[in-house]
Amino acid sequence: MKVLHLAAGNRWTGAAAPAFAEVEALRAAGVDAHYAYVGGYKLQAKLGHYDFAHPVIEKAQHPWAFARTVEKLESIIDHHGFDVVHAHLSYDHLLARTVTRGRNIAVARTFHARRVLRSDPFTRFLLRGTPLRFVINDAFRELQPEAVFTPPPVDHRQFRPDGPKLELEPPVVTAIGKLSKGRGFEDVLHSFAILRTHLPNVRLMIIGHGEHRPVLEQLAQSLGVDVIWAGYHEDALAEHYRASNLLLFTARGSDEGHRAVIEAMACGVPPAVYPLEGMHALVDAAHIAAAPTPEALAATAVALLTREPLGEAMVARSQEFSYARAAQRLIDAYGA
Repeated sequence: MKVLHLAAGNRWTGAAAPAFAEVEALRAAGVDAHYAYVGGYKLQAKLGHYDFAHPVIEKAQHPWAFARTVEKLESIIDHHGFDVVHAHLSYDHLLARTVTRGRNIAVARTFHARRVLRSDPFTRFLLRGTPLRFVINDAFRELQPEAVFTPPPVDHRQFRPDGPKLELEPPVVTAIGKLSKGRGFEDVLHSFAILRTHLPNVRLMIIGHGEHRPVLEQLAQSLGVDVIWAGYHEDALAEHYRASNLLLFTARGSDEGHRAVIEAMACGVPPAVYPLEGMHALVDAAHIAAAPTPEALAATAVALLTREPLGEAMVARSQEFSYARAAQRLIDAYGA
């Protein structure tokens, strides 16, 4: 079996990371899987050394750029003879339908966010020629009941409990994401302020960067809490997780598979999360706050931090999202 994944995102966050992880998972399982992405950004510097990653999707998304991208994709398809073209974003979906026209190639699509689960004429047109459908969030099957749930794969070579870590005095609770308005960091800070009334020595680390940080810094100051602003990390991310005793997760990201929750668990870090869509497919009820409020999240965090160590249980749970399990889900769906 030969599979080509398309992801037109221009940065590692969003759909790009889980899409690439699926390609790596398939290759580890013996499938000849390739990855096509947008060239010319930092993403190319990260992926350029992989011979199965092709920076052939053009930056612009106008008719002339689309035609040039189609030509490049057709050349790759002619060379490798793919059986499946798997799209991850709507632009990819249109590319996939175009390059497979007149060919004996199946089209697949993963939906990474609820906002793209539409029923407009254009989406219905794309789906008519798409027999293979996947969702990265289990709750999305309400709108795509025939879709297969494929949660973000976790790379256990990087995200594991052993290995180097930041030297921070425990206990440390961590939050991660882009520091933008609406990404839940105000609730993280309020939850942490409440948490400190129960566990005065607990510390907060926030991983990420963004334009909203000055606002968050002012809020932290007004709440009288100190924050370790760790900045954005990719390669050293596991080192930051391993320095943590708990992950606070309060809002969905641009990709709604809640990948950070799975990565933290793979490092042995239990999550305390808001009751977000699809979260019950990732963690058990003890990790999910009773309501999307700082008070409820703080109560969940206190309960988890005062339990016996949960590291082994978290690592065991993360195996459900391993490369091997991810590859098998995809292979089974492609084969069917």
